[in-house]
Amino acid sequence: MKKVIEAINAVVLLFMFLIVILSMTFRVVIQIPASWTEELAQYTLIFLVFIGSTALVANDGHIQITILVDRLGKGFRRIFNVICRLLTLPFIVMFTLGAYRNMRMNWGVALPTVDWMTMGYMYLVLFLSGLIITLYVLTNLYTDIRGRKADVSESGGA
Repeated sequence: MKKVIEAINAVVLLFMFLIVILSMTFRVVIQIPASWTEELAQYTLIFLVFIGSTALVANDGHIQITILVDRLGKGFRRIFNVICRLLTLPFIVMFTLGAYRNMRMNWGVALPTVDWMTMGYMYLVLFLSGLIITLYVLTNLYTDIRGRKADVSESGGA
């Protein structure tokens, strides 16, 4: 599933790149302001961030300050990871439920300059990202509890 998410993220990045190039072309070459390109670029950036964050959660790729955790033994490190995941889970669940509620409320609210795109689409991406992040956090929690996951320091990762 992570490969699919990364492929979707690559397509969104390409789409954002094309929108920005189109915006520059309209502004500099044709000298016609196209405000819809700026708004669309902003929303594709939001999509890019949240879709990309799901891929990072899969293998704990987010930025981490591990100065204390690195000094812990393997058992304490597992306990610390379990506690951190359990503390993260309520936030992710609330985020996902909030995105779902906002998606339903704003499904028909069109953007000011792009009438075919609604605010509901943005919240749909946030909702789906929240679901996938929840799945990955639960999966990582299960592997931490079972003790089958290789430590980052032992595997040579960051």
